Amino acid sequence: MNIKENFLWISNLRVLAVIAVIFVHTASPLVTKFGLLPNAFWNYANFYDAVSRFCVPVFVMISGALLLNKEYEIVTFFKKRFVRILLPFLFWSICYVLYSIFIKTSDYQKMHIFDIIKKLIRSVYFGSAYHLWYVYMLLGLILIIPILNAWIIKAKKNEIHYFLLLWFVTLLFKNLGLENYKPPIELLYFSRYVGYLVLGYYLSVIEIKNTKKWKIVALLFFISGSSITFFSTYWFSVSKGKTDSLLYDFFSFNVLLASIGIFVFFRLSDFFNRKSNLVITQISHFSYGIYLVHVLVLWILDSFAINASLITPLIGIPITVLLCLSISTIIIKIINMNKFGSYISG
Repeated sequence: MNIKENFLWISNLRVLAVIAVIFVHTASPLVTKFGLLPNAFWNYANFYDAVSRFCVPVFVMISGALLLNKEYEIVTFFKKRFVRILLPFLFWSICYVLYSIFIKTSDYQKMHIFDIIKKLIRSVYFGSAYHLWYVYMLLGLILIIPILNAWIIKAKKNEIHYFLLLWFVTLLFKNLGLENYKPPIELLYFSRYVGYLVLGYYLSVIEIKNTKKWKIVALLFFISGSSITFFSTYWFSVSKGKTDSLLYDFFSFNVLLASIGIFVFFRLSDFFNRKSNLVITQISHFSYGIYLVHVLVLWILDSFAINASLITPLIGIPITVLLCLSISTIIIKIINMNKFGSYISG
C-alpha cells in the first residue's frame, strides 16, 4: 500500500492534538471534583475534556502514518529518533524535578544534596511529571516500529485487516469487562497503542473515493464519540455520586470512534491539505517540546491563580489553554534560537 504524499493535513492535525492535550490537562483537575462543584461548572470541564480525548490516540496514529512503510536503516532510525526524543525528555524531566523540589514545595530545606540527586535519578527513571508517561510509551513503540515497518512494507490489505481485527478483539474484551472470561490465548502482541500505530498508517493510505460522503461520516464519528464520552461520563458520575472517568479511557470505543473521525476528517478536507500559516507551522514544528513543557507552564500559571476555575470554567479553561500554548511555544522557540537548543527543546 502506497503512502499518501501530501501530509500538510497531518501538520494541522498535530497542532489540534497539541491543543487538545492542553485542554485535557487544564480541565481534568475540575473533572475529578464531581459533587464539589455546581453541576454546570463540572460539566463545562467534562465537555472540554470529553471532546479532547482523541489527543493521544491521534498522536500515535500520526506516528504510524509518518513512520510506517518507509525505507531506512535500523541504526539510523534509532539514532535519529532517540536523540530527538531522549535528550529533550531528560532535560525537561530534570526541570520538573528541580521545580518540584525548589519552587512547588519546600522539600529542599530538609534534603541533603545526595537526597536531591537520588530523587532526580528516581524521578527521571519512573517519571517526574504526570504527562511524561506518553514519552515512555512512545519509546516502547519506537522499539517495535522497525519490525512493524518491515511487515507493513510487504503486507497486503487483508493482512492489515487481520491485524486490526485482532486488535479490535482485545478492545472488545477490555471495553465489555470480559478480560477475566477470555480464553487463555495470548493477544498481548496485538493490544494497546501498537493498534493505533497500524490504524493511523492504514487510514492515511486507504483509498477513499466518495470524499464528500466520508467527510460527513467522519465528522459524525467524531461528534458521536465525543457526545458518548460527555453524556455517559456525566450519567455514570451522577449514578455513583463521584467522578467516573471510565469512558475517558483512550481505548474505549467512544474515544476510538472520535479519534478515527477527526483523523479521517482532516485527511479528506482540502482546507487542511492546502492551507497553513506561520503560527500553525511553528506549533506543529515545536509540538514535542510544547508537550514536554506545557505542564510546567500550567503549574506556573496556577501559582498566579490562572487555571480552569478562572471566572468560570467555561471561560477559564480556554483562556488558560491559550496562555499555556502561547507561552510554551515562545519558550521552545527561544531555546531553539540557540545553536544547540534543538537538542533539549524538543
